[in-house]
Amino acid sequence: MSGSVAALSLAGALWFSVSGATAAPAPSSAPLAGEIEEIRIIGERPGPRLWKVTHGDHVLWVLGTLGHLPRRMRWRSSEVETAISQSQQVLASGPSVSANIGPIAEVRLYFQWRGVQKNPNKSALKDWLPAPLYTRFETQKARFDPDDGRIEELRPAFAALRLYQQAMDAAGLSWHDQAEQTVLKLASQQHVPVKRAMLAVEDPSGALREVSELPPSLEVNCLETTIARLETDLPRMQQRAAAWAVGDVDRLRQLSFADQREACISALSNSPRIRALFERAAAAWDNDAEWALMTDRVSFAMRPIYELLAADGPLARFRAEGYTVEGP
Repeated sequence: MSGSVAALSLAGALWFSVSGATAAPAPSSAPLAGEIEEIRIIGERPGPRLWKVTHGDHVLWVLGTLGHLPRRMRWRSSEVETAISQSQQVLASGPSVSANIGPIAEVRLYFQWRGVQKNPNKSALKDWLPAPLYTRFETQKARFDPDDGRIEELRPAFAALRLYQQAMDAAGLSWHDQAEQTVLKLASQQHVPVKRAMLAVEDPSGALREVSELPPSLEVNCLETTIARLETDLPRMQQRAAAWAVGDVDRLRQLSFADQREACISALSNSPRIRALFERAAAAWDNDAEWALMTDRVSFAMRPIYELLAADGPLARFRAEGYTVEGP
């Protein structure tokens, strides 16, 4: 099964790419979309320095990525290019989801996936939200997605993702990981193997069925935290993007935020199959990184920068296990 369609077979996989925040309720003076100035960063930017994890004479270079970078920014780091050229492998930040099914089943799975995104029994988003929250949703929809009537058909988690993507466009920010895509292209150009954890889904149709059977009410908190972020955090998101572009990690530390993904992952984790996949994905990168440190003289890895900065993140775990960690 192709990687792109297999990834679609997991509703929760969408939220691995959404770096979010749980923000306070919005002030009444929230700006309109037209008042949000699109961030523009012209010219090549280096991004943050790399972290260096050492085990004996083995080195793992780690790049901290950021999901919402300036959309028109050109990113280039000579440090990254040199580290990749010396590496035996590059570790991607997220897993690849696969399932062993034929082309006919793949087409069926795609249509099943499209159905999973919609509210059950032709109900509308409004039917699942408290009235005050729906009013806040309408305000953000008017700001960022006024012409999209189909968003009302979507379950709360998928409506949240759609609204988030439109807001990123309005702010001049990408909502996918540009830095990681660039690194993977560099690895390909330099013929360095890319390692991505593989998550095999034995019954993707059953996993989707479990998600579709969850009541949309479980996803309300996911939508609420996304709306709260759009109400309060867009200027800080632009500041984070600018800080990442020039490698100002101290400024990124000052702009830290709580993780929005937890609310959305928590809702989808009510499906036992999805919960098991999340747990496997959470452990896979750590296992691959440790194995690279044991077997390769030099390797390169990527991880969201706020995970690297966290007190309980991957770098903290490396330190606790006796590895030497140096970095910005």
